[in-house]
Amino acid sequence: MATGGKDAESDNNEEMCSIHKKKELEFYCVRCQESICINCKMTKHEQHQTEDLHTAIQQKHKELLTDKSRLQKAEKHLRERLKTTRAEQQAVLDKKAVVEKNIRDRHAVMVAAADKFRDEALDSLRTVSTDIEGDIDKILKQQENDPKELLRIMRQVERAYDLRRASDVITAVHEMKTGRCSEQAVEKLTSQGLKTVCRPVLHFKVTGDVILQKTRDFMGTVTKMEMEVAAPEVRVVKRFPCGLEADIEVFSLCHDDEDPPVVRVSFERCQLKKDAPVKLYSEDGTYESNDRRVGKVSYKQYAKGKRMRPAPRAGCIDTFCKSLTTAHFRLDNDLSEKAEVDIVTVISTDPFKAEQKTEFTINVGAHRAFDVDDTQQFFVVVEEPQLPDVWRKVKLYRRQRVKAISIYSPPAHLPCCQPSDVCFYRLGGQHVLLVTNEENDAIHVVDVSGGCLRFVRYLAPGCPWLIQPTAITVDVSARLWLACRGGTILCMEPVDK
Repeated sequence: MATGGKDAESDNNEEMCSIHKKKELEFYCVRCQESICINCKMTKHEQHQTEDLHTAIQQKHKELLTDKSRLQKAEKHLRERLKTTRAEQQAVLDKKAVVEKNIRDRHAVMVAAADKFRDEALDSLRTVSTDIEGDIDKILKQQENDPKELLRIMRQVERAYDLRRASDVITAVHEMKTGRCSEQAVEKLTSQGLKTVCRPVLHFKVTGDVILQKTRDFMGTVTKMEMEVAAPEVRVVKRFPCGLEADIEVFSLCHDDEDPPVVRVSFERCQLKKDAPVKLYSEDGTYESNDRRVGKVSYKQYAKGKRMRPAPRAGCIDTFCKSLTTAHFRLDNDLSEKAEVDIVTVISTDPFKAEQKTEFTINVGAHRAFDVDDTQQFFVVVEEPQLPDVWRKVKLYRRQRVKAISIYSPPAHLPCCQPSDVCFYRLGGQHVLLVTNEENDAIHVVDVSGGCLRFVRYLAPGCPWLIQPTAITVDVSARLWLACRGGTILCMEPVDK
């Protein structure tokens, strides 16, 4: 019964030749790429290469499976590409909203400043006008009294003339000769008047065209920044949002390899606010607690390194670096003004060996961020601008060099560059410096070989979540932790190639 069922199934699957109706298709013509019967093989396809149809079909099935897998991979790639493009579309919309808010904020700053300067100008107008008016009032009072006095004396003279009494005539003549109505006194009185005049005037240092140009410079112009999309070097994962304020800024962050690991995030709501908090989160974004330390120093205590220990006094920084050696950074001010940084490097950390210490001093200005490479040879800072500069500068220092040996020059195609943080990193087998640029939503990969800072490329260009990066650090697993304005925390893992 089983055999009969199989034969019946085989009969049902048999295909007959369209030319020779009663002949079964048994062969496959390689040249014509079609199924043929025995009669076709011996006639029309006599000189053609043929194969057994069953064997050929099995081979074609394998080819179809390969093609199906290839098409499935292509479909997955197209879907991923579509997903990436849609994410880019959303990133453009998000960035548009950020830029629009930036424009409106700058407009609000200019309006507030214009209102403030208007009020100050009006106050100065009132002060100057009151002073001028007071001087004029004094002169007017004096000049109003002078005609009245002359008129009184004139009436005395007229009365003496009319009455013709000796005493009155003698007194009047004496007044005319030596008194206030003498010729000299009257001439002096009538010759006195305003020698100078004063007016309140508006004094300004620039013309209207310059004001408009400076206003336009401050407001900015929107340009299109292009970044070439290359093979990904890191895999970007959106970890968690922190903070409830839309315009909150993460000043620095640090991943502590504890059990379980925690991410320390320090916030600032205004420039270098002393009581800005430091909060602890788990890797999945669960809020743990507030750190007991706050302020500018705590930013730096948790800025870089594997393990931290509290500074012994305000204004000082002690932090373990990412290597086995230990570096102590001592800044003898509140980080808001120029500082002298003493760096003490402990070469040996073996408790059974004597510690070898080397010391060097670096003069830095008011700065926002810093980092030291694993070799302890280079120290880099993000220095705050000093007028007339408006952009921060990234400066590189070398051991035993007091002054900076290189200042980073961003790519020429960037209209502006506002570095927010720096991090030495090993990328693709090379030691590089990563510079976050919050003005252009980018991370610059910078070559530091030879002691010269040189732009190489962008890291993770086109990442839809990379909007105004403000802080970056690396953990012991070579993962990058990144914070963006608004409190979005990203994690970047190296991609194995």
